[in-house]
Amino acid sequence: MALALTLLSVFTLVGLVLSSLSGWALSQALGGSTTAARHIAVAVPTVLFSLFTQSMILFFFIGTGKMLKEAAAKRPDPDGRDFILARVKGFKLRTSALCTFAPLSALATGLLGVTAHTGKTPAWLHLVVAIGCVLLHVVAFGREVVAMAATNQLMDEAATLVPPAPGNAA
Repeated sequence: MALALTLLSVFTLVGLVLSSLSGWALSQALGGSTTAARHIAVAVPTVLFSLFTQSMILFFFIGTGKMLKEAAAKRPDPDGRDFILARVKGFKLRTSALCTFAPLSALATGLLGVTAHTGKTPAWLHLVVAIGCVLLHVVAFGREVVAMAATNQLMDEAATLVPPAPGNAA
């Protein structure tokens, strides 16, 4: 599942880059209305992919968190339980906000693109929000991939994991 979500995230990033490039071409008037149609044809599905992918990643962490909490509850040692629960909490803290704000930034970028196209807002505002959207998705990608890999490893080792000594905690 983590691999599929990683591939969907890569696909979303590629869509954001292609949409940005076609938007740049549109701002330079390198193709007229054809460029606007291309920009819209790439941007709309990319926003939808961002919404879908980030929602699925959020559900991945909810589901694996529930399974890890159940695995922790079955452990006889309180140190092992506390270690697993702390790791789950850490994964949620590193990813939940990004899973929420990355697709919202894509949605805001799209809505500002519509208003910039109709002349209701300046084009620079759409550009600034689009740059922020791409950067937020890149940060989200990095953190989510690392957290998904660590979650999968923790799920594999949850029953037999020996927590580090208090002085050696990572």
